[in-house]
Amino acid sequence: MPRVLTAVIALCVSLAVTWAPARAAELEYVTLNEQGLKQVLLKKSWGPAWFGPVSDYAASASMTGARPDICFINNKAVKGEKSSSHAQMGMDFTQSKEGHLLILEQNVYQYADVQAAELAWQRLVTTSSLCAGTRTEAIVQNGKKVGTATLKTKVLVKPSMYGQDQLVINVDIQVDEPLPGGVGTRESADQISIFTYAGAAIVEMDVYKDVPKKKNWVFSPPQIATVETLALLAIQRYHLRAYKAV
Repeated sequence: MPRVLTAVIALCVSLAVTWAPARAAELEYVTLNEQGLKQVLLKKSWGPAWFGPVSDYAASASMTGARPDICFINNKAVKGEKSSSHAQMGMDFTQSKEGHLLILEQNVYQYADVQAAELAWQRLVTTSSLCAGTRTEAIVQNGKKVGTATLKTKVLVKPSMYGQDQLVINVDIQVDEPLPGGVGTRESADQISIFTYAGAAIVEMDVYKDVPKKKNWVFSPPQIATVETLALLAIQRYHLRAYKAV
């Protein structure tokens, strides 16, 4: 090979090495501080308009942990593993019909690291099996039993649109005996809780609806679809904040 051509090739190789892009920094989940956790929460302006006007909104974050409430059995909460930090958001929606109630809540349970969160998620899923089934619960006010309610709880573990596992807990509540005041106080209520796990956090989206009449399931299909969409939005907001280059 001619010396000139050899020199040109050597120069090109040298330039290619010199100008090769630096290796991209590896991405991994980091723990968020209080401000970062609060930014994960859904904003008041994101309250679905078809749920009704937002009448009350509150959001907070703390580096003090909390335990996820999975369900209630005999008026006692069945809880998951305590996190190392926690953020919470709540929205109340004004309903057009008297006596109707609709509340949306979001919880972000952030653990010390990815491994701790994975263990907490596994235990959450395992413990949730205790909630499934039909049971009768006492309605207690000021320490006195004033009625009973039948709770039918379904527990589902399924993959979400983005591949993460989701734990879905549906609770159908029927008031069996009227509270003081008569038949007009009879009511039905339902609760949908969707837990999703990614990185060092478990994110919960929870919606509760109460209506003053007997009804087997109070949520409409569009409302259910909305809650499922908000759960995906919530976990993606956490992912975008916590998955960073290090």
